[in-house]
Amino acid sequence: MKNSTKLLRVFAIFMITLSLSTAITRADDGIKESLQKLAEGVAKEYVGPIGSAFGANLNSGWMYRSPEAKTFGVDLDFGLVVMGAMFKDESKKFDLSTSFTFDNATIDVLTSSLSTLGGFQSAVRNELYGSGLTVNVSGPTVVGAKDDSILVSYTGTPVTVNVPGIGDTTFSLTPTNQVLPVTGVLGDLSMLPLAAPQASIGTVFGTKLILRYLPSIEIDKKIGKFEYFGFGIQHNPFMFIPVPEPPVDVSLGFFTQTMTVGTIFESKATMFGLQASKTFGPGALNVTPYAGFSFEKSEMTITYEYTTEDPTNPSQTITNPIEFKLEGENKTRFTIGLSFKLAILKINAEYNLSKYNTIAAGLGIII
Repeated sequence: MKNSTKLLRVFAIFMITLSLSTAITRADDGIKESLQKLAEGVAKEYVGPIGSAFGANLNSGWMYRSPEAKTFGVDLDFGLVVMGAMFKDESKKFDLSTSFTFDNATIDVLTSSLSTLGGFQSAVRNELYGSGLTVNVSGPTVVGAKDDSILVSYTGTPVTVNVPGIGDTTFSLTPTNQVLPVTGVLGDLSMLPLAAPQASIGTVFGTKLILRYLPSIEIDKKIGKFEYFGFGIQHNPFMFIPVPEPPVDVSLGFFTQTMTVGTIFESKATMFGLQASKTFGPGALNVTPYAGFSFEKSEMTITYEYTTEDPTNPSQTITNPIEFKLEGENKTRFTIGLSFKLAILKINAEYNLSKYNTIAAGLGIII
């Protein structure tokens, strides 16, 4: 039992290392530490590509052939699937206009031009403490350059402040830039890899069941627990349609899964669509080209604590819990792949065309 637990732990570490591309163990700041410096609006842009890439990966590598239209057949296989979602250049930077709360030192700079206006500087400064200004925020996403930082730019747009004894008064503030200590912690990443154990069983009435599973494993105190479960179903509709069978095996597929990494990430993905394959060669040595078109969706939940300066006491900090969801950009995908069977060994590889293109490969034992 102890040996089994150790093996599961080793395999889980392997999966985490692949899926996060050593982000947690190798990054100087780390994703969690970076998020703690970002408000929700900026954080969504910063980690957005990871949410889409995770979803694209989770929906990859499920199929390598459609089940035959037969009542019963022995069709068992188990092994490992490795996927990789590719990042385009536009996913490595972001630029948005949003509300941003500056720290006390920066507010002093913003209001420095009001120093000659008597008590107005103090009134404006007090109004801005803990309040947001509309700014432009730009810089690297989490998969951007590691030597690039997020820049907050305030162009000096006039603000209106209620001055005691006078009422609403408009003031022009000093244009200011503030560099946040947040970089592209994954270092200009070109691909996010992921691995999953996968097994399938069939065929019963033209149907095959596919499973992905790993028990809850605590990697270490910094990362927390890793959990993963998914299942899929492929069904050949010609099992019950009284027409001549098509020249290829056709199936309708549905796949869903959930992956949790510590207390920071939870990613869910679902896909359904039509697949087709054709096997050439004898049972012990054959090749199967396959293709499919699917609709997909994914969602990642991000949970972290945002730490800011206490506006009334700059030596203290305030921690606010934040949770938000990111919807994956992939909506449809076209899959093309090739599978080889050599005795009991199965090898397959595929390419998926979508907003986030992915590649996937599987290695397993098939009976």
